[in-house]
Amino acid sequence: MTLSLLFLVKFAYALFFLYVYTYHYGGGELTADAGMFFKESKILHDVFAQSPGDFFQFLFGLNDDPEFINKYLDNTTHWNGGQRFLPNDSRHVIRVNALLHFISNGEVIIHFIFLSFASFIGGVDLYQWLKKKSNLPPRFLLILMTLTPSIAFWGSSIIKEPLMILGLCLFLRGVFDDLSIGRKAWRIVIGGALTFAFKPYVILCLFVMLLFYLVFSKFFQKQWLAIIVFGTLGIGALVGTGYADKMAYVISNQQEDFINLRDGGLYIHGDEEHFYYIYYSNRTHFSFEDGVATLEEPVHAYYMKKNENHERFPIYLDQVGKSYPIYLTLQETGSKVEVTLIKDNFWQMLLNGPEAIFNSFLQPIPNKNSSWLQYPAFVENLFLILAAVLSFFIFPKTLEQKDKRITVSLALFALLIALIVGWTTPVSGAIVRYIVPALIATVIIFALKFDYNKIKKGLTKVKS
Repeated sequence: MTLSLLFLVKFAYALFFLYVYTYHYGGGELTADAGMFFKESKILHDVFAQSPGDFFQFLFGLNDDPEFINKYLDNTTHWNGGQRFLPNDSRHVIRVNALLHFISNGEVIIHFIFLSFASFIGGVDLYQWLKKKSNLPPRFLLILMTLTPSIAFWGSSIIKEPLMILGLCLFLRGVFDDLSIGRKAWRIVIGGALTFAFKPYVILCLFVMLLFYLVFSKFFQKQWLAIIVFGTLGIGALVGTGYADKMAYVISNQQEDFINLRDGGLYIHGDEEHFYYIYYSNRTHFSFEDGVATLEEPVHAYYMKKNENHERFPIYLDQVGKSYPIYLTLQETGSKVEVTLIKDNFWQMLLNGPEAIFNSFLQPIPNKNSSWLQYPAFVENLFLILAAVLSFFIFPKTLEQKDKRITVSLALFALLIALIVGWTTPVSGAIVRYIVPALIATVIIFALKFDYNKIKKGLTKVKS
């Protein structure tokens, strides 16, 4: 009965998500990534009626020929996202929703039910491990693992987060719980596959966490010292092998992409191989009509390869009167976060670390221009900070050495996620979504480290 009631509350999060992105942001139509994923999944689903064989080629990724893709999916932007450093995880979301169309008949609420349930199952499975380790009241622990606001909100959507949450929860239990080899193996394999499919950068952070937990942390009694040495050796290895510069290049360009998203702008077709990107403030240099932008006065722009999002070069457009087909128009976001530019510099990236962590765990910080939706996220962040203080300074639980290693490993994982999100994301509305894996790790640490028995003893003394 408890699980049924909890899922009803979880589904209420799904309805709230649907309301926010349909009426608050969408003017009556599902918008943002959720709307685009649903729309493009319908386009992919409709391929089945035209050619079942071609549909299954898309479903299993058997044909990436541009001509084949454009035959059916020419009007998509998430599927045709160009080549990336990491795999196109958007395609997996579109595939899942395309399959759900076979039973939903286009009713979007059915998609929300299935994906919300997926993340709910992940939280319940993780609870089965934590109830053996934590002395929090079982019902409170179960609520914590399934209904923590940001995790429940984004885990009740039809985008990447629900199946990523399911995968991450399965994976973490498979690694840390004392289970039989078979029960461990399927969780690690399925959980790892789901995490990689829907958030590839999370699996990279998990790999670093596993390296620390399974190998490195065993050699140190003091885990804080293990983290310092591990971090120092990791930075040295990146610099020594030359991967530091490559890492800074990828992170820097991802940061620039998000700055373009934050500031808004115009993407127009330049030639067969390039887009031109124009800053939002420079849109006045063009006139617009029927999906075409006509240059009215010279303007500075960037051109980028259509199949490579991470490479752009400055260019000056001076052919007044020339018209360009519009690929995409972005408005300025209402939740800007100022960040220090990395500019392909690894050492600048490291110097940005404190700023990145601050933004990841404290944004959004409300101001006079804030939307009402930012306040619940800000309050949640304050509660998480309070939980950390209570767990480590006021009511800390003494842990066995293995549990210390688990806690520090999860903290390392959360730190890596926070750095990546903070380095690349100058939009608080996106930060609260991308930081979800770190929030899951933070909630687990609280469940392991907080000593509820100390509170019970204190209450008993007061009563006596």
